[in-house]
Amino acid sequence: MPGNPERKRLRYKLLSWARLCVAVGALALFIRVFTSSLLQWRGVRVFLMDGQFSGALARDAVFGAVVLVWLAVAALFGRWYCAAACPLGTAQEVVRRLTTLAEGRKRKKLFPSKYVSPRSLRYLIPCLAGVGFFLSVFPFFAFMDPIAHFGHGARGLFVLLTERSAAPLVWANLAVFAVILAFAAVRGRRFCDWCPVGTLLGLCSRTSLFGMKLDRETCVSCGNCERACPMNCVDAKNKTLERDRCILCLSCAGSCAVGALDYGFVPPARAMEERAMKERGERRAFLQKSGSALIYLAGLSYLVGPALRDLKRFWRSGLSDAGGFMFIDRVGPPGAVDAAHFSSRCIGCLACAAACPVGIIRADRNFRPQLDYTRGYCQYNCTECGHVCPTEALLPLRRDEKQRTRIALSDFTRANCVVITRRQSCGACAEVCPTHALRMVPLGDTAPDGSPLTVPVFDAEYCIGCGGCFNVCPAVPKAFVVTGISPQVSTPGMRPSEKEDGKLPLPVAVGDDFPF
Repeated sequence: MPGNPERKRLRYKLLSWARLCVAVGALALFIRVFTSSLLQWRGVRVFLMDGQFSGALARDAVFGAVVLVWLAVAALFGRWYCAAACPLGTAQEVVRRLTTLAEGRKRKKLFPSKYVSPRSLRYLIPCLAGVGFFLSVFPFFAFMDPIAHFGHGARGLFVLLTERSAAPLVWANLAVFAVILAFAAVRGRRFCDWCPVGTLLGLCSRTSLFGMKLDRETCVSCGNCERACPMNCVDAKNKTLERDRCILCLSCAGSCAVGALDYGFVPPARAMEERAMKERGERRAFLQKSGSALIYLAGLSYLVGPALRDLKRFWRSGLSDAGGFMFIDRVGPPGAVDAAHFSSRCIGCLACAAACPVGIIRADRNFRPQLDYTRGYCQYNCTECGHVCPTEALLPLRRDEKQRTRIALSDFTRANCVVITRRQSCGACAEVCPTHALRMVPLGDTAPDGSPLTVPVFDAEYCIGCGGCFNVCPAVPKAFVVTGISPQVSTPGMRPSEKEDGKLPLPVAVGDDFPF
C-alpha cells in the first residue's frame, strides 16, 4: 500500500473526529430547537426541520428537491446524511463512544463490538412505511421515523425537567428513547439497521461512486476496524465491509494500523464484484434464513393483521361526516386544514410543540399534537408552529391568514357565568377575545357593591377558537367549552367596531388585572 500507514491512520482519525464534531454541533442545534421556543431560533429551526429526509419525503413526495439531493448524495458519496445530519444517529454514537471511554478507564471491555449480520426482516419496516405513505392509511414513519423518536425523547426530557412531572404518554416516549440509547451503549447504532431512512439511503449507497474501500491483500484481520465501527458492518475475519450499512464515520480507517481502509472512488466493476460476493454468501445461508423469515412473517401477520384491519376500519369511520377523529373534542394546531390532511402527513415529531411560545401544544394518545387550553391559549399573532412543521401537516400561514382561521369553536353557557351565579363583575373573556366575538351588555342588575353588572354575549361568526375565553374563565364549571372542528375554515376576522354596527362597547379594564 503506497504511503505511510501510520500517517494515513492519523489523518483519518482527525477526519473522524472532525466529522463527529460537525454531527455533535448539529445535534446540539436540534436539542436547542426541541427545547426552546425563542423566536430568535426560528431561522435555525426552519432550516434544520426542512432539511430532514423523512419530513421532505412526506411534504414533497419522491421528487421533492431535498429528497432528490439526499438520494443523489447517497448514490454518489454514501450515507453522509446518517453521518452528520441525523440527530438520533449522532445521539446513539455519542452514547456508544462514552461507553467505550468508560470501558477504557476500567481496562475492561464490558460490551465488545463485533460484526453483526443484519436480518433480512429489516427491509420489511420501510416497505410497510412506504405502503402506508402511498395509500394514506397509516401515518408515514410515525413509529419508526428517527426525527420523531428524537423529538419525543428530547421534548419528553425537557417537560420532565421543567415541570417535575410527566403524563403517561411522555413516560412512554422516554422509555422508547431510553431503549434505543441502551442498545446504542451495548452494540452501537442498532436503530439505524431498522430505520426506514437509513435503509433507503443504504440501498442507494450500495454502488455509490465514492465510499469506503477495504484492501483485502493489505488487511491482516487484526479486528481494530471491527471494534471501532459503530454500525458493526465490518467483518475483520472475512475481510468484508457492507457499504449499504456504512455511515462513513471514518472510525475504521482511523483505527487501521496497516492502512487497508480508505475512502475514495470505487470503480463500478469493483462495486458489482463486492455485491456479487455478498450475494453468494447470502445464497449459501438462504435456506437457513428463509425458515426464520417465514416464522417471523407468520407471527407478524397473526399479531398485526387484525390490528391493521381494525385500524383501517377505525380510520375510515373516523374520517366520516362526523368531522374526523383527530378533531373530535380535541383541537388541532393552526394550519392543520382537516383530519385527512393532518393525519396523513403528521409524523408526531413534536417540533410544533417545541416552537409554541406559550407551550400549549401537547401530544395526544396518537402521538400527534393537540392544543391544551388549560395551559394557555393560542396567541393571535403567532404563526410559529406552521413554519417549523417539516411535513406541512401544519401549513405555514401568514399572520393575516392565521388571524382569520377558525381552528375550533367556543360554546358559551350563560348559566355557568360568575356574573349570573355569583352576581360578580367579570368580563375577562371579552377582554382577552382577540376578534371581539364576545362583548359585554347590561344585565339589568347590580352587584352587592351597587355597581351595574354586564354579561357576555357571544357571536360565533367571529370566533376563531383560540381558547382565550376558556383559559381565563374563573367559573367552576367553566362557562366556555372549546371543541375542535374539521375542516378549519376562514372567518370574517375581527368583529366590526361598535361605531360601525351600533352595538355596545366593550368594558374598559382597570389596571392590568381582570375585575374579579
